[in-house]
Amino acid sequence: MEFVALAARRRSVRKFRVETVSSSSLERILEAGRWAPSAGNCQPWRFVVVTDADVKGKVAEVCTEFSREHWKNFPSERAKYLAARGGTWDKSYMKNVPVLVAACYELLEDVTAELVLASVWTAVQNMLLAATAEGLGACVYTFYSRREERDVKRILWVPKNYRIACILQIGHPSAEPPAPYRKKLEEIVSYQRF
Repeated sequence: MEFVALAARRRSVRKFRVETVSSSSLERILEAGRWAPSAGNCQPWRFVVVTDADVKGKVAEVCTEFSREHWKNFPSERAKYLAARGGTWDKSYMKNVPVLVAACYELLEDVTAELVLASVWTAVQNMLLAATAEGLGACVYTFYSRREERDVKRILWVPKNYRIACILQIGHPSAEPPAPYRKKLEEIVSYQRF
């Protein structure tokens, strides 16, 4: 598939079939993350792959608890938009997502936190595109607070000197969401000066 078409085809999939993800597809997705560029080639990432139902259930409980509180503060337009695309404060479905991948990163002394985090997000994007190339769906779950992240870190035994950027949800989509609105290129690009 042509790359730009692949990027345009990627969707945030929130509803998955129970079908397992093949180990070969998962390995290719993780390999894509491994080959992402990073600041000074620091490669600060660690990917925690979760397929165990009990562990996924515990993660889902924590995410639901914090999501419930924060959805109350969403502007109504945002909540309606997310709901129309399958979003909800109830994250209990995460226990049934075939694969969760926690994208962790090490806090480094010789590289600023901003550069380390940017590096991790390049790996996440590579994995999202690789999932699409594999015919799978994926969605990024980001934390609402440091407390939520801390609680998930405990479940996944993530060391203190690491953070979790996000949790990737990966599986076979039960339905493909429609294309989201995108601004026109001329609205977001300028040449020579802002």
